[in-house]
Amino acid sequence: MIIKEALDNVGGLSNPGKMPGYGWSISARRCDVGGKLADVKGSVCEGCYALKNRYIWNPIQTSLEKRYNAWADNREQWVESMIHLMDNKKMATPHFRWFDSGDIQGKEMLDDIKEVAIRSPHIRFWLPSKEYGLVKDWLKENDCPENLIIRMSAPMINQNINGYKHSSGCYTHDNLYQVKKSTICPAPTQGNQCGDCRKCWSDKITTVNYIAH
Repeated sequence: MIIKEALDNVGGLSNPGKMPGYGWSISARRCDVGGKLADVKGSVCEGCYALKNRYIWNPIQTSLEKRYNAWADNREQWVESMIHLMDNKKMATPHFRWFDSGDIQGKEMLDDIKEVAIRSPHIRFWLPSKEYGLVKDWLKENDCPENLIIRMSAPMINQNINGYKHSSGCYTHDNLYQVKKSTICPAPTQGNQCGDCRKCWSDKITTVNYIAH
């Protein structure tokens, strides 16, 4: 399988500018919990970045839908192609993000992401999600690979979330006193770039906290 074919089979990869590697995303319009939170004042999804600006341009939405359809139409081909990309020296990077836009679309998608992680042990995967019930139910039946960090996002700004191995919060500047400095994402202080920070991908960091903007 050549790179071009593999990329087509997964609908292409995203390349988040601030991060150290590639990602895979779908339209935020497909978010279940996030879609409901978008209408809740004070939620982390209110004014969602993936539902405005360039994300709503037709070409971008078309690309995001292409990725979803690539998975939905042929899951086995999607898994094998994603693994091929993770193994290819021209494409593979040590850190990969799932869903810089969108969220998990059911247990079947989590099963496939797990398979990719198991067969790509040289890569650390970060998966932020707000699909609380779905993830809890899935974890009752599955062992999560050590290199897949499913980090559950607190639904409201200035709120903690409990009951998950890895999580994230979002705080306004005047409420950052509630969290340890070592858990705060440093991107806003370094040109909105991850730089050398890999907190989000680390299994040793229970909670990562972001600054609301």
